[in-house]
Amino acid sequence: MLILGLTAVPSGAIAVHALDPTDESVRFADAQRVEQQGDFVKRTLVLNNTDEARLQISSAEGDFSATVLATDGSGDGVVTVVFDTANANDPNTAFRTADANDTLSVLTRPNAAAPEALPTGRYNVIASAGQTRIADRLWIEPPSVRGSAACSVPATQQAGNVDCADRSRGSGSAPVVAVGDDAVVQYHVSGLESAVQPSAPGTQQMFARNASTGARTTHVVQWSPQTDVRTSQTFRIDYRAGPSPSLHSSQLIEHIGIDTDADGDIDRSLRTTVNRYQVTSSGGLTVAFDEPVSVADNETLLFEYHVVNPRTEGTGAVSVSFGGETTHSRLEYTSNALGNVGPGVNLHVESSEMDFVSPQTVFDVAYDAETDTLNVVADSMRLETGTYNVTVVIDSEIHADGKRVVLTESFTVAEPSVDNLTATMSGTKLNVSARTNLAPQTKMDIDLTMSQEGSTYFSRCLTTVGQSGVVSCNFTPAGAGAANVSISYNDTVVAGPKEIEIESNATTRDESHPRGTAADSQLKSWLVREHLA
Repeated sequence: MLILGLTAVPSGAIAVHALDPTDESVRFADAQRVEQQGDFVKRTLVLNNTDEARLQISSAEGDFSATVLATDGSGDGVVTVVFDTANANDPNTAFRTADANDTLSVLTRPNAAAPEALPTGRYNVIASAGQTRIADRLWIEPPSVRGSAACSVPATQQAGNVDCADRSRGSGSAPVVAVGDDAVVQYHVSGLESAVQPSAPGTQQMFARNASTGARTTHVVQWSPQTDVRTSQTFRIDYRAGPSPSLHSSQLIEHIGIDTDADGDIDRSLRTTVNRYQVTSSGGLTVAFDEPVSVADNETLLFEYHVVNPRTEGTGAVSVSFGGETTHSRLEYTSNALGNVGPGVNLHVESSEMDFVSPQTVFDVAYDAETDTLNVVADSMRLETGTYNVTVVIDSEIHADGKRVVLTESFTVAEPSVDNLTATMSGTKLNVSARTNLAPQTKMDIDLTMSQEGSTYFSRCLTTVGQSGVVSCNFTPAGAGAANVSISYNDTVVAGPKEIEIESNATTRDESHPRGTAADSQLKSWLVREHLA
């Protein structure tokens, strides 16, 4: 006899299942969820005595419903279903599995009038296998904008795990990023998970700054040869199959030149060497130079030019030819704005010191749906010193309130510096401190050296830069007299040596075991005896 039972599961969902342990069943591995419109809903199904289960998402009002069959192809008894709320009206696109070995098939789909993005509100999530049926709930909320911030982090630290709001030094001005650290710009905007996915258009060899149909915009070429090119005097772009843009016949070229060090900056301009350019009726552009142009295999030719996008949607094929080498790319044109980071999301970088910056060659862009943060990260070693304005523009169609979002943050790249080195005695304690523009949590060494009666006392404090940019340590000197203090970074002295005088009222003790204290620091000391002739 088969006996059925009711069991409470996480978040108050109710499951009806067979008590026979050999029967097929399914359960949710996670609790009910709240997601923002534009993000992914992820539900993990745990399967028992079966390799497949149905998953249905339906609105409480009954105006949306879609069902898929999830199959465990990896044999681990688990299938994680990912649902893209930005493409809800197309289940074939909206649903996928987190594990590529697992599969999905669409059983039922929403009606033809369903909106593209899943509307906000409450939804029922139902999983079933065999005689088991388990229900849970899902809330879709409108996306939000909570501001932005910029900061610096050590290059050895994972920038994606940093919250810039916790690292602000409170000056109100653009943060300084020391060369060698990473610059981090964070935009706290929810609902971008679907829009910002690899690979972003701007990471491609050729992309449109705005790929919406009919837009007046610029197209950007980031071309690097396979081998050195030294004899070519012409650069050609051909728009072939599919929709193609109209090229301006006057003031066509915005920027053109060679990036020699992969920092997105034109280091060798070609603008004054352009002899002529020709626009063909078949959708081609030829740029001729006064003399042969050289591009090494570790260099990039950057070219930005004005166009009017085609008025019809579709994907167009485009080829780039230079020095006997031809490469091929594709450009997608849509009725909705398609930015250089993702659909409806554009990233712009401005600097008064640079002619042209291609942000996708310098900045890494990633979205964290758990913290609702768009992270823009740059290695400062690839940037010239100076101030940068980094702006994200989010199209009004991305957010439910219909407003266009524009957020700008600035940071200044500067050479590393350590100044205001001071040493102060308080009782038996010597405090050594300095101020630096290196990122908080950067590891540094502070050294104290004294020579007395043929012996050298040396103490090293291992510490980190504090939130305010101050690095400090406390020492207990071996005695009174002259001493030197210095600060090192990456085994290089960056401040001092500075000669100081230890006051005579300092308490002396066993020099081989001095005590010292400092936040996040370790103190190492030793005594070196000099053998005098």
